[in-house]
Amino acid sequence: MENIEKKNIEKNQVKEIEKQNVNEIDNIVVLEETKTKFYVEREKFVATDGNEYNSYFLRGSVRGRDVKVDFSPKDSGGYEVLDIVFGSDDKAELIVKREENTDSAGRKTRYTSYLLRTSDNDGVYDCSVKPARDSDKSLLRMILRPFGIEIV
Repeated sequence: MENIEKKNIEKNQVKEIEKQNVNEIDNIVVLEETKTKFYVEREKFVATDGNEYNSYFLRGSVRGRDVKVDFSPKDSGGYEVLDIVFGSDDKAELIVKREENTDSAGRKTRYTSYLLRTSDNDGVYDCSVKPARDSDKSLLRMILRPFGIEIV
């Protein structure tokens, strides 16, 4: 009997923790979203192992030099989602959002999130992405700054 009561208490504690985590997610506020349209392109390449893959990049210019910013999905399963988002097109709109999250202790964290989006007659498709490397994030910052877009 005592074991059953202990398990019920533990279940209630887990439910309470889950509620807190959901509430933390609900505290995300979009501060700003880009109005200028930027497009990420998809291009096929053959790796050294002979397999064909896609690369995702934004073209830009920094100090008169043409540069590419590589993007990757936030997790390895995102490559399939990116293929769905792009469909038969070879470009998707890049949405840059400045967001703020407030945790349960009241601490605010500001960050930048990136989303690739396409649409057709059937609906809107999107996938969260990130700059592939720190150097890509630096290049992206340089490309977006003239448009008044600051990356946190």
